[in-house]
Amino acid sequence: MLVKMAKVEIVGLKSLFFDVLGTLQSCGNLHVEDLSKKMGPKYANVVTMEVDPALEEEKSRLQNLAMRNNAILQELSPPEERIERKDIKEKYDAFAGMSLEDITSNVDDEEAAVKDLLNAKNELEAEYSRLSKYEPIVKKIAPLAQQISATEHFTSVALLIEKRYKTILAYIEEELNKITNGQCDVVSADVDEETTAAIVVFRKAFSEEVHNFLATENVNQVRLPHELADKPYDEVLDEIKKRRDEIPAKLNVIKKQLNGISKNWYIKLIALKELLGDRIDTLSAVPKFGQSGHVFVVTGWIPKDQLESTRKLLADKFEGKVELTEEVPTQEELEEAPVALSNKPLIKPFEFIYMLVGRPKYGNLDPTWLVAVFFPILFGFMLGDIGYGFCLIGGVYLVRHILKKRGTKSVFFDLFTSVMMIAGISTTLFGILYLEFFGDLIFKILGWDKGHVAWVWGHTAGEPGHNTWGWPVERMAEHNPEIFKLILIVVMAIGVLHITASLIIGLINAVHEKERKHGIEKAGYLLFIWGLVAVFGTLWGIKSLAKPGEIAGVLMMFLGVIGASYGGGFGGGIEAALIFGNILSYARLYGIGLASVILAEVANQLGAKFTGILIPVGIIVAVLLHSLNLLLGILSPSIQSLRLNLVESFTKFYEEAEVEYKPFKKMGGD
Repeated sequence: MLVKMAKVEIVGLKSLFFDVLGTLQSCGNLHVEDLSKKMGPKYANVVTMEVDPALEEEKSRLQNLAMRNNAILQELSPPEERIERKDIKEKYDAFAGMSLEDITSNVDDEEAAVKDLLNAKNELEAEYSRLSKYEPIVKKIAPLAQQISATEHFTSVALLIEKRYKTILAYIEEELNKITNGQCDVVSADVDEETTAAIVVFRKAFSEEVHNFLATENVNQVRLPHELADKPYDEVLDEIKKRRDEIPAKLNVIKKQLNGISKNWYIKLIALKELLGDRIDTLSAVPKFGQSGHVFVVTGWIPKDQLESTRKLLADKFEGKVELTEEVPTQEELEEAPVALSNKPLIKPFEFIYMLVGRPKYGNLDPTWLVAVFFPILFGFMLGDIGYGFCLIGGVYLVRHILKKRGTKSVFFDLFTSVMMIAGISTTLFGILYLEFFGDLIFKILGWDKGHVAWVWGHTAGEPGHNTWGWPVERMAEHNPEIFKLILIVVMAIGVLHITASLIIGLINAVHEKERKHGIEKAGYLLFIWGLVAVFGTLWGIKSLAKPGEIAGVLMMFLGVIGASYGGGFGGGIEAALIFGNILSYARLYGIGLASVILAEVANQLGAKFTGILIPVGIIVAVLLHSLNLLLGILSPSIQSLRLNLVESFTKFYEEAEVEYKPFKKMGGD
């Protein structure tokens, strides 16, 4: 659900401004508005707060310190031991009592400790990369260079040319002979399927002219580092190999030293990063506030359930010299109210949907519950396999265990793994419904014949034509084509319920915002959908209500199109007619699920082909195919479930929020 917000104004003596600012930052619940953008008749006598030049200088110094501290932090790896929040808080509190000069001294000490090591590390890594680039080139040139006898009066240039352009060598040799008066020779050879290497030997006196010509012709010259340029190519290759072998050992020594520094300093660096960030945020917030005479003015939003506690805190701490007042927001202000979400643990993971779209508009219904209901149903309906469900649950548990052991925290991974855990449970439950365990593996293990199992809808028991309800549902519909009809009806029912729920949310939002036409439009869509249900329901089974059901359904569809056209114009009427297509798009659930179970059964059949001593090979083949099917089974149902939620559902009601709730709070110290 969306958190209810209270519009507030805080007024107090300017002499208390920074104390109040620190208190608000510690509370961490005020979403500050930029008053400079809110100036109007109400704030005619209010001007924005001006930052003292000394504070501007302090902010600049803090930003510089933060940049230097963060640069060091990025170069260090976290220690293997888990970092405890209480240890960071302890360091944070220690830094909080320091002056800016003391903090600067700490950052200077950090840089002094790691600067030389980081420089050496960067130089070695750059050299290693450079040598790695030259080694394959020199390997191509070296055999060719052995054919050249060097003298003190001659020098050489190595060239690499794509094999398809090797005819250009004749032109190069001809032109260089003109430049050097015939004192030039070109030796070439194919070094691999794509490359021709060439060495041009010429008198040193013509060096400048030769290099200028080659540069003009855009020929790829092999330019070695300065320290290797005058050595023979075979010596160059040996030198490169030698230096490349030495660098990793040197890097390991430096990394061990950096790890030792990280072990001792990493928590300190994190705490300092948070403290500097908080101080910068404090000074950056100043221009957002207003002042008039001897008072300051702060406006913003606070969660309604925290309003009274914040009011009491300010009143008690500042003895009535600071007043927090709740205001009645205008409709325009409500449009810009910040949005925060507060959902139950089972629903909260599905807030991941807002990483793809913005958060819902303030005042509207939060549709997270809708995603929480239908995403697992859609996912499980498609994948639906006990074995795959267990694998998915086990995989999620393993990933969480690894991340927890490493002390890695990520909102994305927390939400993603929680959603996948719920999807795994849904997959298992639908697998029980389908009685699928890695496809039909359970039948092969137990030696069952699918024809001996009582399937839902259509198993003959006793008298001809007498159907009995049984379990499970056979998705392949091998033994009774009526199953296909049943599953298709279920798929359409899921689509109807999903779109109906979406339209009801849209209708409620329209009523809440007093948008009469939008409400009538949504009601029209609902009438049209349930008119379709009435018509097809009578055709597919409720024979006793055939005539009245068809008449009522057609009438509802007609009224639905009129209502949609009235509320949404010509486009609304067209959209009502297209809703049937929206519902039909849910049929893809059956197709994707069918493809998954077919591939699972193919994996079992191929694995069973290997007998005798080849049984282990068959197991490997089956495991590989099942692994591929599981990966596809996770990817495709996830995409399709998201698509049906975002395209078929959200388009019926969703409005994105303009502002997300971002409270003015401390980064650290808690």
